[in-house]
Amino acid sequence: IAELSPKMTAVTVVAPSRQDWEDAFSASQEDVVDEPPLLVRGQVCQITPEVQQDAEDVSRFHVHGKDKSWFLQKGAIVFERADPAGFKVDFRFMGDKNKFGDDYADLSRADQQATINWMLAVGVAKAGEQLTGYRDCKSSGFYFLFHLNYRRTKWRIIAMPHNAELEDAEGRTYTCNPQDQEQFELDAHEGQTLSVEFFENELWITEGQLRHARGHWVFPDEQVAPGKLPDGSYYPAVLTPNCPTSFCAHVSQKPAS
Repeated sequence: IAELSPKMTAVTVVAPSRQDWEDAFSASQEDVVDEPPLLVRGQVCQITPEVQQDAEDVSRFHVHGKDKSWFLQKGAIVFERADPAGFKVDFRFMGDKNKFGDDYADLSRADQQATINWMLAVGVAKAGEQLTGYRDCKSSGFYFLFHLNYRRTKWRIIAMPHNAELEDAEGRTYTCNPQDQEQFELDAHEGQTLSVEFFENELWITEGQLRHARGHWVFPDEQVAPGKLPDGSYYPAVLTPNCPTSFCAHVSQKPAS
């Protein structure tokens, strides 16, 4: 191995951390010229440029990207709602490259690599928030992140922001720390329609008429009952990831319980 000359210094190259990447991306956005608002159709009241609304089906949306391993936001959609007191967002993944379970396992390695639809965040945005398509989960509202496991047989679900727990219908609680293992899980399959329901200031994960779990966020500076969101006005919202994603989303009124 050649020795370094007296004037040369050994340098260790370190890959950028996730925070380094996010800080660089955030700084790069400061030079971006504001663009005029995008044309919205159907139930949409806000949509960021990263998300494509289908030309024929206004309830269908598409996002391009590369990262399937963890959630890095790339886009946002906010929807109108008829009744601010109660509503739900139904969503379903779409597309040909969208296999689950054994059907996914039977694919060739190349087809597995080409599979889309790995994660999505669905919840509510606070009234008056202008979503940017980047890091909106930090403060714009309250969301559930649905992330498929590598076999595409289970949803692993956590709340965002992460200062929360999920409580299932039997009262068991689950961590929302992305690094922990004991997260709430739900069976996943092709053609599945899941919902996020807002009613009586609670946010629930539902499927058909079945309530699976609700979010318990912590509000140290506010008097908020357990399992409730702070008083205020909320709109249904979806945060899209930086990976190939195609889905349908529709908002309906939540019938009184």
